[in-house]
Amino acid sequence: MGEAARPLRGRRAVPPSQQPQPVRAVGAEDGRDLARLIAEQFGNGPVHEVKTVVYRRPPHDMLGADGYSLVSYFVRRVLPYCLMHNIISKLQAAVLSNMIGRQKKGKIEATHAEIAEELGVKRTSIGHALDALCEKNLVRKVKRSSYQLNPRVAYNGNGQEQHDFLAELRALALDSNFPDELAPELSLFPRSEVG
Repeated sequence: MGEAARPLRGRRAVPPSQQPQPVRAVGAEDGRDLARLIAEQFGNGPVHEVKTVVYRRPPHDMLGADGYSLVSYFVRRVLPYCLMHNIISKLQAAVLSNMIGRQKKGKIEATHAEIAEELGVKRTSIGHALDALCEKNLVRKVKRSSYQLNPRVAYNGNGQEQHDFLAELRALALDSNFPDELAPELSLFPRSEVG
């Protein structure tokens, strides 16, 4: 008798009811939980139930179609066009880029001197650029050295945080319609593209 055919000595026979059952794929259609099935078949103790709650954050609400982030849309389409046609000056674009990079959940704390130093320009030139960005609804001045970046243009944070910030801004009901409208000179693209 070959080695493989010899019965194993010293092992007790396991009754069929206690023999492990083959694991098969379990789908949602039969309502069985694969993790529970594995625990019941191979675990040595009771199966404890664990409840998991999944919270889905809403997507970002950007001025752009098809869920595209306006950071890329604005940087790819609007800003280059505005720079090439002198709608936004180089300094305004540099200040805006600086503010996009330094924002924390849409809020920016920075003095004119700090921005000027990073850009390598005179402090006095920053005020004029910021005023122009505020007129275009890209930035909103809250108080001295405190600004809000239009969160539909660029936002550093998750979608729920952005929605909360948008609700806070919309509750102010500003005459400028910040953050939902940009200046007419920035509305160069069909409404379906811009939002």
